[in-house]
Amino acid sequence: MKKKIFGAAVLILGTGAALAAAAIPAAPITASPEPVSGIIHQAEAYAKADPIAEQGLREATRLCMAKAGFDYTPPNSDMTLDLNAAIGFKRLTLDAAKATGYASTGPQGPREPATDSAEGRLFADPAFTNALSGAPDAVPTTPATGMGTSSGGCRGEAMTKIYGSADNYVLATGIAYNSFFPASLSAAGDSGTAKAIKDWATCMQETPYSSFANPQQAADAGTAAGGQEEFRIAVTDAVCRDKTGFHAALDTVLDKYLTTRMQELAPQIEKVKEIRETAAANATALGGLVAR
Repeated sequence: MKKKIFGAAVLILGTGAALAAAAIPAAPITASPEPVSGIIHQAEAYAKADPIAEQGLREATRLCMAKAGFDYTPPNSDMTLDLNAAIGFKRLTLDAAKATGYASTGPQGPREPATDSAEGRLFADPAFTNALSGAPDAVPTTPATGMGTSSGGCRGEAMTKIYGSADNYVLATGIAYNSFFPASLSAAGDSGTAKAIKDWATCMQETPYSSFANPQQAADAGTAAGGQEEFRIAVTDAVCRDKTGFHAALDTVLDKYLTTRMQELAPQIEKVKEIRETAAANATALGGLVAR
């Protein structure tokens, strides 16, 4: 009898799979003397995996696992890159603060299941994990740019079917996602970032939460407090972010470094574009692409 699961809270395929072993060098990036305004949006869009290709990857995995006797649908990974968060200050809007406090700034993506849950027990089953990822002593790892992901079992079969190879998969997902962290690290040390934080802190001096030196301190305190106090801190924080143009200021700083980084990555970006287009076509040809 088949064992059935509709997406355990473990990110098996999708961008996050390649991120687990990510090791992108953080070489300093020089600020461009002629930054392209708004290029941050292009960078964040490039970092996001093609949704059709990713849906095809899930479907290819499902079909392969069905042959192995498991009715398993991998979780849908919809990871997006927030480069403000990469600096240390995930975006927070006033509407989000009013609705959910700091929930929107929490960890993104599926989490590992509890060991005593149905999902946890399934992933503890060697037959299941061998079918999904291959035997532990026989799973190859892709060496692309120092980043790897296991490419055995149904995972590897799906990668090859949709992306052409595991290397292509890693390049078009995990490596693309991580490509801009050197720029964000450089932007974090920019005087414009320091000014944005100072302006926010000055605004907060006029509120009951004057002790916070930066938005991350506010978010940490609000999350720890929970309840209505979290909402009060989050709304106050968001109001000051709006009043001081905090995220717009960070975007402007990031544009300087991302302009340089996008120029450096031009050959990789072109290659990833080709891989994603082919992967999306393969996914479409596979069929069965329905929300799962």
